[in-house]
Amino acid sequence: MDYVSEVLTRFAETRSLHAVTDQNGRPIEYLVDFLAEYTHAVDARNRARAEALTRHLGEYALFMSGFFRDRLARRGELNYYLARGASAYWECADQERHVARREVFRRVHENFSRIANTLDHMRRNQLLLTARPGDGPPHPLAPFWRR
Repeated sequence: MDYVSEVLTRFAETRSLHAVTDQNGRPIEYLVDFLAEYTHAVDARNRARAEALTRHLGEYALFMSGFFRDRLARRGELNYYLARGASAYWECADQERHVARREVFRRVHENFSRIANTLDHMRRNQLLLTARPGDGPPHPLAPFWRR
């Protein structure tokens, strides 16, 4: 899916992953903070900001639940990320006026867990940033991946 590829390409740069900031200019890193900012935007009747926050929340949840699944699972947050991410894409589809983009968001909503599972599978089997028994020394970037 071209859309997912575009999200992954954009989020390859950490600053894009944390491009959305709160009212004080600090990067938003947790879903609960996205939701708080969304509430502020809705209360201020700032529809454009609310829509941007919803879309970024969905993209962020997809990226994190795909590539940082183990970390989220250890913290007991994986199911929350999967549910909130899928929900965000439902809202994106509902808000989108462009028919083709609406369909893309609807499809991501319907397949959110499957897409996240595929990203996790790719990370484990193709990126090989985590060592498997008998594979020799871990990838040199592995310590950074675990942070």
